[in-house]
Amino acid sequence: MRLDPLQEQQLRAEGTLTAPKLDELPLPEALAILREEKAPYSPPPGQAAPVQDLIIPGPDGAPIPIRLYRPADGGIDGLLLHLHGGGWVGGAISNDDSRCHAIARRANVAVVSVGYRLAPEHKFPAGLEDGYAALLWAHHNAAEFGAKTNAIGISGASAGGNLAAAVTLLARDRGGPPVRCQILAYPICDTTMSQPSYIENADAPLLTARMMAWFLKQYVPAGASPLNPLIAPLHAPDLRGLPPALILTAACDPLRDEGMEYAAKLRAAGVDATGICHTGMTHGFLTRSPHHPKSQAATETIVEMLKR
Repeated sequence: MRLDPLQEQQLRAEGTLTAPKLDELPLPEALAILREEKAPYSPPPGQAAPVQDLIIPGPDGAPIPIRLYRPADGGIDGLLLHLHGGGWVGGAISNDDSRCHAIARRANVAVVSVGYRLAPEHKFPAGLEDGYAALLWAHHNAAEFGAKTNAIGISGASAGGNLAAAVTLLARDRGGPPVRCQILAYPICDTTMSQPSYIENADAPLLTARMMAWFLKQYVPAGASPLNPLIAPLHAPDLRGLPPALILTAACDPLRDEGMEYAAKLRAAGVDATGICHTGMTHGFLTRSPHHPKSQAATETIVEMLKR
C-alpha cells in the first residue's frame, strides 16, 4: 500500500493515518466517534448552491430528513439522489455537503441528499427502504422544482454506495421509478471480505478490515444472510436491465477489488459500466480530501457522466 504523498501528508497532520479500533470500544463510544457532528460547511464565494432542508415521509410514515441543492441559475437538467457514507452506522447529510454543492452547480442538477436511518438501532433493511422511499418522493415531486421525472440518477459513497446500488436493484425489481444512472464511490459490494485488497489494505487509514467486520455486525440482523443481494450487490444473480454505472475506487482501500469486480460483473450483464481506480488514494478520499487533484478529477468525471 503506497499512499499518495499529498494525502498522506494531510492524514498525518490530522492524526488519522491510524483508524480507530471500533470493535474494542463500548458501543456508545464507537457510535459517538462515527456520529460526531462536522463543522458547518461554507462554500467559497460564488460556489454555493441554494439549499433547502425538508422532511419527507418514509416507510410507515417515519420522517426522513433530506437536503435539496439546486443549481444557482435556476435551470435544472435532472436530479441526483445521494446517500452518504458511514458504514451504515454513522455519517450524516453534512458529510458530503461540499460535493453536493459542487455537483449541483457544475452538472446543473438538483441534488437530494438523504438522511436515512442508521444501524444498529435500525438494521437492514431500514436505511435501504428509506433510500427507496426518497427515490419515490423525488420521482413524484421532481417537476415541482424543475426536474424531469425521467432524468433521475442515484449516487452514494461507501455504505451509501452500497445502498445506492441496492436501491437501483429495488427500483428495477419493483417496477420503478426509472433510474438513469448510478454513481458509486468506493461502494461496499460484497460481505465475504475475501478479495486481495482486504489483505493488502487490511490496516489502511480511515477504513480497515476490522472496521468493516464491525460495520457488518451492526448492520446485518440476526438470521439474515449477509449474501442477500440487497446487502451484497455483487451476489445478485441477475444484473441485467440496470442503468449505466460509474464506480470510483481507491487503491489503498480494502473495498477496492469488490468495487472493480462489481463494475466488471455489470459489464458482463450488458450494463454500460465504468470502473476507475485512483492510485495512492484512501477510502473516502472525495470527502476527506476534496481539494486534492485526484478528488477534483473524480468529481469532474461524475459531472461529465451526469451531463451525458
